[in-house]
Amino acid sequence: MVNPKQFIILGIKAYEGNPHNSKTIEPLLEQMKANSIKLPQEVVYDRGGRGEKEICGVRISTPGKPKRSDTSYEKRCKREKFRRRAAIEPIIGHLKSQFRMGQNYLSDKQSPQMNAFLSAAAWNLKKLMEQLIENGKKRIFAFLEKLFFFQILTLK
Repeated sequence: MVNPKQFIILGIKAYEGNPHNSKTIEPLLEQMKANSIKLPQEVVYDRGGRGEKEICGVRISTPGKPKRSDTSYEKRCKREKFRRRAAIEPIIGHLKSQFRMGQNYLSDKQSPQMNAFLSAAAWNLKKLMEQLIENGKKRIFAFLEKLFFFQILTLK
């Protein structure tokens, strides 16, 4: 599960084999609930998540053909929502290639899950550092602006 606005990983689970996508939603929602993370009202999923329309009180949205009764605004909103979902796929690729989730370097029965947790933690720490740097730049610029403005006033 990824927060769609900030791309923070909220839940991650490693599975043995290749389970159907519709079977992977509920364990992630349970994990979020166990970690005291507020469940979203809606989960936007790809076409593989078809099946149940609601799990744990969360509405599951999958792309499909628009209804005839949908207005052009509703069609555009749905299209944007599912395009935003497509932006999550590169995050999974980054976790596999740059955050060592592609190959498991640990040796234990729980190692795939630990490897997934560690790669998600590294991704979230990277995002946190980016936010801190951005906020730090804003604070430094605000401080310098006040300092130079004060110096300009004192020079006159």
